[in-house]
Amino acid sequence: MLLSWMAAIAGPEPSPVSVPRAIRSSSRGRGLSPYVGTLHSIRQGHPALCSDLIEELRAPIVDSLVTALLNKRVIGQGDFYYAETSGGKRGCFLTDAARRTFIAQFEQRINTVVQHPRAGINTTWRGCIDIQIGHYVQLLRGEVAEYLPIE
Repeated sequence: MLLSWMAAIAGPEPSPVSVPRAIRSSSRGRGLSPYVGTLHSIRQGHPALCSDLIEELRAPIVDSLVTALLNKRVIGQGDFYYAETSGGKRGCFLTDAARRTFIAQFEQRINTVVQHPRAGINTTWRGCIDIQIGHYVQLLRGEVAEYLPIE
C-alpha cells in the first residue's frame, strides 16, 4: 500500500524532491552513472543505480514518513484524486496542497540528523545517502569486499 501511495506523490508532473533524485545527484557527483546498477535491469530512462540504492533507504526515510503523515492525519483521503496520465493510464495523485505538505515534510525528514549505523557519525539522511554511495564506490574499486547496507 505504501508504494502505491508513494506513486501518488509525484502527481501528473514529477516531484522535484525525492530520494531517487538525491541518489542520482550524489552518484553523479562521484562519477557514477545513475542509470547503471547491479540489481535492477538497465532499460532506457530508468535510473537502475537509484533503484538499487533506494531499497535500504525506503523504510527509514520514506515509509516512516508516509506512515507518520497518515497516522497523524496530516494527509488523508481527501488529499487524493484520480486522473488520467499523459500515457493514457488512470492514476491516483496528491492534490497540489497535499503535495506541498509532503515535500515540506520530506525535506524536513531528509535533513534530520541521525547517526549513520556503519560509520558511527552524526549526519543527515541526505549525508547517509552520500556515505552509502561512497561505500558503493569503494566496492566497485575493490577497496572493500562487500557492500554493507543501512539496516
